[in-house]
Amino acid sequence: MFLNTNSHWENTDPFNCQGIILGKDKHRYLLLKTLRQAQQKIIIVCPWLTRHSLDNNMIQEFKNTLNRQVKIEIGWGWQKDIGNIIIPGNGWWKLTPANTWKYNAMFKLQELKQLYPEYFQLKLMGTHSKYWICDDKFAVVTSANILCYKPGKTNKYYEETGLWTNNINQIKNFINSFTQVPNLAAQKAI
Repeated sequence: MFLNTNSHWENTDPFNCQGIILGKDKHRYLLLKTLRQAQQKIIIVCPWLTRHSLDNNMIQEFKNTLNRQVKIEIGWGWQKDIGNIIIPGNGWWKLTPANTWKYNAMFKLQELKQLYPEYFQLKLMGTHSKYWICDDKFAVVTSANILCYKPGKTNKYYEETGLWTNNINQIKNFINSFTQVPNLAAQKAI
């Protein structure tokens, strides 16, 4: 469900208005649409990266986007996991245990980083934030862990809520915030 913030708008396409995004299925729909229509760069911030969301279909959508030479940057890693599950240092990290469910998509994402080094980046942020930005055109701020889950059989519109905005000042604030956060993997080993 996508609700408009102004009731006089008849078009409910989230690329033509601002509004509230309700439900896991609408969040995933908008992320897929973002990947298919982006022209320059996508920033996605989500603490956890699982194969449940980053399944083969989503990884293929990432590849399709990267093949169009659209940059994708992912900010990831929950602060409480750094030093425990995520061991950063010297430009890289390791996961312990390696198969932890919170980050079980990392192997596939590292493959993308090797295949598309100029276009795909992973930034260890130590965050609980969830948002994404497309081409300086719009941003989505959400409760949805968009790279951790996907809609299930019992998707309920009230389970996740997000706000889509094309306010250029807010978009610039999100981009600046993402840029200013240090990549914790670049720090010396703990």
